[in-house]
Amino acid sequence: MSFWNIIKSLDFKQIWVLFLWFLKHPLFMFATVKATFFTMRIAQREFPYIHGKHNKANAFRHALWNLSIANQSKNFSTDLDSILNWTKKITDWHEQFSPNKEMPRLMDLHNNAFGRKKFIEWQQHLPNEFVNMLKYELSKAILVKQKSDFKNYENQLVYLEK
Repeated sequence: MSFWNIIKSLDFKQIWVLFLWFLKHPLFMFATVKATFFTMRIAQREFPYIHGKHNKANAFRHALWNLSIANQSKNFSTDLDSILNWTKKITDWHEQFSPNKEMPRLMDLHNNAFGRKKFIEWQQHLPNEFVNMLKYELSKAILVKQKSDFKNYENQLVYLEK
């Protein structure tokens, strides 16, 4: 789903929450928008028209999104906890209103968390290096079949379909 389609799909309460967050955290919100555009551009370049499914391309996109939000947010804060808390808050919020069933939602949350963990390890790298490092991680991604699999692969990207 494109950035603008996401915005258009929000109801009044969701828009209000987003607006309040913007008032409280305008710089982090700016970082989030910039990171979202970056992520969608890279995902479309690397995986044309397939990154919206529950596959490896989607796992890559979610991890890159979290890496990118955190990376952009570090331009406005040196507090790693604040950066990671913001990144988790905004991406978890996105998953709350996305029309996903349980397994795809768990996959997205898992890969979001993976991206935040990798940011801690890779924060000194450039955004374009994130892409290559994530592509390497993607080569080790695991196909999961049941909920219990997510816990077994906390340090790997996961996907649901080929």
